[in-house]
Amino acid sequence: MKTTINLLFAVVFAVLSLGSTSVSLASKEVGKVTVIVDFGEGKKPKEIDVLFDEPLTALAALQRAATVETHPVGKYIIVTAIDGTSGERGVMAWYYKVNGESTGKVAYSQPVKSGDTITWIYTKDVCSRTVDCKKE
Repeated sequence: MKTTINLLFAVVFAVLSLGSTSVSLASKEVGKVTVIVDFGEGKKPKEIDVLFDEPLTALAALQRAATVETHPVGKYIIVTAIDGTSGERGVMAWYYKVNGESTGKVAYSQPVKSGDTITWIYTKDVCSRTVDCKKE
């Protein structure tokens, strides 16, 4: 009898624990950003909505929306390819804007917030050969 009561108590406790976990997960605020990848050269841009419930950077949003290759350069992380389209140092490169504006920060340190649009653009590389483009 005592074993049955203990077992019943354990089952009730487990069910209540699962229920409280569901409530706490459901109450987490979910944000959404839009990632646009502009491949240029007349190719159709890719547009993906990314949902998140924890802090997100421009690079992390891109990594959730596409296949991304990066390369470390000193203390920076550079996006070298998106969905197989690779940059070539001094020729073509990937740059990004948040809500149509350049941020002046590298993508891995640029926080984004719900409602933002992050646009990645494959265009002429105007930065990799100059010292002035090294920003944090």
